Amino acid sequence: MNDSGQHKPHILLIAVGGTISMVRDPATGTSVPTLTAADLLAQTSLAAQIETRPIDLVTQPGAGLHSADLLTLARCIQQEAGRGVDGVVVTRGTDTMEEVAFFIDEVAPVALPLVFTGAMRPSWTAGYDGIKNLENALRVAAAVPAEYGALVTMNDEIFAAWSVYKADSGALDAFAARRGAPYGRIFADEIELAWRPVAHQRPGKIPPSLPVAIPILTMGVADEAALLERLPGQPIRGIVIAGIAAGSVPPVARQHILRLAESGLTVVLCSGAASGRTAEDSYYPGAYADLTAAGVVIEDRLTPRKARIRLMISLGLQIPYAPFGREFVIPALR
Repeated sequence: MNDSGQHKPHILLIAVGGTISMVRDPATGTSVPTLTAADLLAQTSLAAQIETRPIDLVTQPGAGLHSADLLTLARCIQQEAGRGVDGVVVTRGTDTMEEVAFFIDEVAPVALPLVFTGAMRPSWTAGYDGIKNLENALRVAAAVPAEYGALVTMNDEIFAAWSVYKADSGALDAFAARRGAPYGRIFADEIELAWRPVAHQRPGKIPPSLPVAIPILTMGVADEAALLERLPGQPIRGIVIAGIAAGSVPPVARQHILRLAESGLTVVLCSGAASGRTAEDSYYPGAYADLTAAGVVIEDRLTPRKARIRLMISLGLQIPYAPFGREFVIPALR
């Protein structure tokens, strides 16, 4: 109990490196991941309101992340969730945060608030944002219901894991929502949530392993997708195609995609735009008829990187790929 007699939330803080943990090496001038979960927690001011247990998880940094690292994080959350925690905060690098948060949102078999955060500036710079972001994440994990799923909070904004993406490589407000507005905002010590979550299907199970031989191919104008010709016979498990803007595919590339799908390879087609649905079929009814007949899956809502994560999970669990978020749609009157 805290001084007011109310229950003090118990939050698990998992530190997984990233810019938020960076300290400048005086000898080389380079940034080195040094700050532990306990180091970060010691700089916050919420001990009277929130009881936080810090742990460190060693994984590969940023782009060096392995599939085993994703599984290790998921299993850590599953294991620690059974030890009386009310929520989980994960600090990590921002370049891969959107994919890792979505992965955990998809597979975590626990009903707990899960919040990801990090920093856009290292600790040795004047604009270090790590501790403010961490305090916000702890507040969100202590207060927001688990039904919201995994969340990302950066720069006083709260995002759903499925829709968040890094829109700028260096700005403090680098993160945006694929469908427009963030879920909510943090103002001082108040959390504002303008949207209620819509329940949607998640695998909710950690795969025993994750296939990684799943390339993403981005389409462009006059693109014949010559690489697709070379894929038959290669040891890949599936492919994600990022179509032009609304999801268009050039004619020659389309024939390659049809052949791959007909061969039994899982092919997922997404929009290549920063936001919005995969919508060519809306503009030109029947535009995807040949692709879907061949077995191509049209992913309406996810970015190519997140569609790849969902495909990795599906193949790892040996279940068919199901397009994300169909529960969001309310049929209109015709």
